[in-house]
Amino acid sequence: MHKQRLFILIAAGVGLIGAVMPWQTASAGIFGSASVSAFGSGWVGYATIAGILGAAGILFKDSDKSAVLAVDTKKIVLGAGGAVAVFSLLAILIISTNSTSVFGVGVSLGMGPFITLLAGVAILGIPFSIKEDGNFKMPTKDSIKQDMK
Repeated sequence: MHKQRLFILIAAGVGLIGAVMPWQTASAGIFGSASVSAFGSGWVGYATIAGILGAAGILFKDSDKSAVLAVDTKKIVLGAGGAVAVFSLLAILIISTNSTSVFGVGVSLGMGPFITLLAGVAILGIPFSIKEDGNFKMPTKDSIKQDMK
């Protein structure tokens, strides 16, 4: 398997782990203390899981797994990685604006959406930073244009 495909698959695995980690935690401290955590089980969580599985699944579409991603496959992977990043950022914004502390009950962000956001950004960046020879090169504006042709 080409390094580009392998690193996208690893980033998708990390994103899947982040999708099942706690996204928000609620703690109460009125008469003692209790803590509850919930992972991304809402529509945003399901959308990130679908994007992660889409990015990982499309890697096996091409018959030559040892080659760099084809342009059409790369566009699908970029779309799925972008969706994961956007939905994770949306979850962070939704949870952080709704985090309140009423009568000693507080809701706060967990680590899940941050890990999923980083995985989405990694899925977006890997096709441009790992080239055909398997070496890492910082992408430039011209190299990104060339990769998308």
